[in-house]
Amino acid sequence: MNLLTTLRLSVAGSRSDHVRIALTALSSALGTVTLLCAAAVIAVPPALAVRYTNDLLNESGLRPGVALAMVLLTVPALALVAQCSRLGAPAREHRLAAIRMAGATPRQIVRIVAVETGLASVPGAAAGFAVFLLGRALLDAPDAQGRRPLPTDVLPHAAAMAGIASGVPLVVAALTVLTLRRAALTPLGVVRRTRRSKPRVTPGVLIATGLGACALVEPVHAYFTRNPRADDLPLLVTGGLVVIGVLAVGIGVVTGTGWITYTIGRTLQRYARKPAGLLAGRRMTADPWSGSRTFSAMLVALVIGSAAAGLAALTVASVSAQQENTRRFAALVGEPYEPAGTGLYERAYELVGYAALVALVIAAAGLLVALADTVLAQRRALASLIATGTPRHILARAIGWQTLAPVAPAVSLAVLAGVLLPRFAVPDASDTVDMQTWRCSPLPGDGIGACEDQAYSQAHSVLVSAEKVPVIVNTPWDQVLMLAGTAITATMGITLVSLLFLRMSTRAGELRTA
Repeated sequence: MNLLTTLRLSVAGSRSDHVRIALTALSSALGTVTLLCAAAVIAVPPALAVRYTNDLLNESGLRPGVALAMVLLTVPALALVAQCSRLGAPAREHRLAAIRMAGATPRQIVRIVAVETGLASVPGAAAGFAVFLLGRALLDAPDAQGRRPLPTDVLPHAAAMAGIASGVPLVVAALTVLTLRRAALTPLGVVRRTRRSKPRVTPGVLIATGLGACALVEPVHAYFTRNPRADDLPLLVTGGLVVIGVLAVGIGVVTGTGWITYTIGRTLQRYARKPAGLLAGRRMTADPWSGSRTFSAMLVALVIGSAAAGLAALTVASVSAQQENTRRFAALVGEPYEPAGTGLYERAYELVGYAALVALVIAAAGLLVALADTVLAQRRALASLIATGTPRHILARAIGWQTLAPVAPAVSLAVLAGVLLPRFAVPDASDTVDMQTWRCSPLPGDGIGACEDQAYSQAHSVLVSAEKVPVIVNTPWDQVLMLAGTAITATMGITLVSLLFLRMSTRAGELRTA
């Protein structure tokens, strides 16, 4: 199969294929812009002068955290890529299976899928570079002191830009090939299989693995503190553990939605008494992974958002307790103390909260794509039910049950796992440091002036300790509940919007759809 034939087969398809290519390009552009922003933050050189109006960029110790938060923000964008790759999946799988039956090898099918994705992701990555460079020029606004609000005076390293330019299309292509692996391996891979076995423990193992990886952050940090290594090695190891933990927990939560969907479907089949509940239960047990595909981007965004809220509460509580401990010690030794406050950390996590909202917006777009694709992909079955006498409102209720029933438990699992991540990563935030000093305590009758003698001061010194202030970390349930409520409300609204496709997908003419 030559390159021209591969290109022709890659661009063949219906309007849903063209929409999928456009959405894949958009997702690639979002991921590219985010990664370039993170690379620009890392490229800021260490300097003594204050170059930016934001202290997060001036402090060299805080910049890696900002860059890591931006890298984690690309996870919902990649989840959106995976969801967009499922758009029009049944027709696409049939088309690929037909090519396989015509004599194409699995490698050629993979090549077709990779070229199709490359046609979307490469221009998307190029558009991401263009948006980044244009935004860098437009947002470069130094003040009278030459300080800038953003690091628009630096460019990412050439190696980082080359890695992003090549890595984003490769990752997008790998995700797409993974979602179509059955059609690539066998022409019979498009056959739908009913799940009859009980759900496995793999999602639980993934969540436990992610929490365990975060639990290793503090011991690894302590090890490098006792045994100095290269300057970048501790950051790379601890950052890698955090990324592995977030990814493992995110994948575990997403795949765990299959457990939840399967269990709720069996419950509806057993106890439901109305047609909508029975139909929804049967469809949920037949395809329990529909919830995982539908809510993947949203659940990953919730994990990151709730983890950021938990980390913000932990950091602010720790800093406040340490400052109070320092104030008590200063009062004990008679020294002045000026509190620094926690405004810097609160502003930092406000930015993380905004990033979480952006991730939720990306997730909402993916959710709308997934729900609309679910209705359109099943239009022949839905039209058959209408033709046999099933009222349209029964189908609408069944789709509502199938979509909304797994939402609340899946969202609860996502926010709970996210809140636990920082507590596992920073387990020693239970007390402040022990602050103590030696102070001369003169004997009765000697007077305070006796301590001016060095020998007398050494002989009559006592150890004075400030009262330790416990770190009380209050779980930010208000922020977590706001995230969960926003996600559930958005899901309900998007579900109602997706039902608008139901009428156009249940016409009698859809029975002729291949």
